[in-house]
Order: sequence, then structure tokens, then C-alpha cells
Amino acid sequence: MADNIQSENSRHWTEYWQQTVGQKGKGGPMQAGFWDNRAGQFAKKPAGREEDRLGGVLDLIGQTGLEIDGATVLDIGAGTGALAIPLAKMGARVTALDFSAGMLKHLVKRAAEEKAGIERTVLVSWDEVDLDAAGFRKNFDLVIASMTPAVQTPETFGLMLDSARGVCYYSGWIDRRWDRAYHELYRMLFNEEFQQRSHGFLYPFMYLYVNGFHPVVRIRQDVWKGDETVEELVETVAGFFSATKEINESMKARMREYFAARATDGKYASQTTATTGTMVWDMRRREGRGT
Repeated sequence: MADNIQSENSRHWTEYWQQTVGQKGKGGPMQAGFWDNRAGQFAKKPAGREEDRLGGVLDLIGQTGLEIDGATVLDIGAGTGALAIPLAKMGARVTALDFSAGMLKHLVKRAAEEKAGIERTVLVSWDEVDLDAAGFRKNFDLVIASMTPAVQTPETFGLMLDSARGVCYYSGWIDRRWDRAYHELYRMLFNEEFQQRSHGFLYPFMYLYVNGFHPVVRIRQDVWKGDETVEELVETVAGFFSATKEINESMKARMREYFAARATDGKYASQTTATTGTMVWDMRRREGRGT
């Protein structure tokens, strides 16, 4: 009886999750070109922010008892290596996967500079991975999906779970209060209100819960302050808007005027309030279904 309830809960939640994400656009952050254009910005993010993030990740993973030294790690949406490189320097055998050639290029360069031995880099979109052909199925002691749009559907989350023989770490958006520029520009360009969207931490968390996993969860809220050039911001904002709207050069010109009028020495100071959730769980520890 309990197994039937768990199975029904899982099916209904999966259907709801799929319907919800199916309403989102496939442009913007879901395109490799968006991240190729932003790779340089990620590569020069402040060291302090990366160290703070890494400390939180390691602390959470440490609660599972996993030893990083010697562990096989898959980093899905590895980006420029914010997690992959430190883990490799700690002795992990890291496979870094991303669909952005620009991001992986910076990762490889940085790894060489820091003498971090990344075992393998894979340029592919996560939803196109064949786990068996790639040798990923149940092959990793730790699988990571950190703040990446690569894992935001039941199917891509399932691929993550099926890659792990041990621990999984996931982090994603709960809420994001964008800088006012996004709202003002969206209203100016489209005469509509900017909808605050997120990857949806709730969906994978509930999926785990109804399937018998009890992840350790941490919620945090941060104020992110940026200091970017006018051109960087035009490309970033245009990229996000392109998830649901067609963006042309005339619109970019209006964005450029907007930021130039509010910039100091060619740079615009932005502020975003981010509420994020992180969780870690062990695939070998599950309740229900006879386990």
C-alpha cells in the first residue's frame, strides 16, 4: 500500500513538474551562445564570492561522509570551474561537463594556471547525453548540478540521479529579485511587466521527497552586487529577455542608452537579491519501495 502511494505521488508530481517547465521558453539561458557570451564575466568573478560558495558546498557534502580525495565527480554545467577546479585540487577525479564551449575554454585555461588536473571535459548538452555510451551510468561518487539550467526537468534530473552511485549535490533558485533595470527595460521595450522566473528548487526537492529520499537542505539569501560595463549588461539583459522575446539591434540600442545614462565611468552598479536552495543526499539511502 505504501509503495503504491509513493508511486502515485511520484507520477503526479513528475507530471506537474513537466507541465510547468514546458511553459518556459527555450531561448536565453537555454542556449549555449548565451553562456559563451558571458564566459569572460564568469571567469573574473570575485575570489571571495567563489570561496564562500565553495565553503558552503564542501560543508554540506561533508555531512554525507564522502571523502573528496580520490572520489569520482561529475560536474554538470561546470561553467568556468568554480567547483570543478577546487575539487580537482583536493584530489577528486573530475569530469567537467558543459554545453558552452566558451565556458569550458576558460575552465581548461584556469585549470592549467592553477595546476588542477581535470580528468575529463565534455562539451555536450546534458539533455542529449547517453549515459551508457558516455560511461556515466552509476559511475560517480559525487554528481553536482549547481545553479545550472542544464538540470531543470524531470528527465534531466533523472539523468543526474542515474549517474550517481553515491552522493548528489544540487543547488537552484528559489527566488530572484532582479535589479530594477530588468523591470524598467522590459516595460519600456514590451509594455509588459517582467516576470521573475527561476529554475525552481521546489520541483527536484519534492521529487526526491515523494520518492523516499530525505536530502539535507540549506536555504540562503544573498545580495549580489555587480559592476559591469554597459556592453556587458546589454548582452546579458538581451540574453535573458530572449528566452521569451525576439530581441533586435534597435532594442539593444535602447538598452545601451538606458545603461549609459545611469553608468559611472562606463560601468553600471546592479543589485540582485537571490534566495537559493542547496541540498545533498545519498542515492543509497532511500525509504519505501522495499529499500
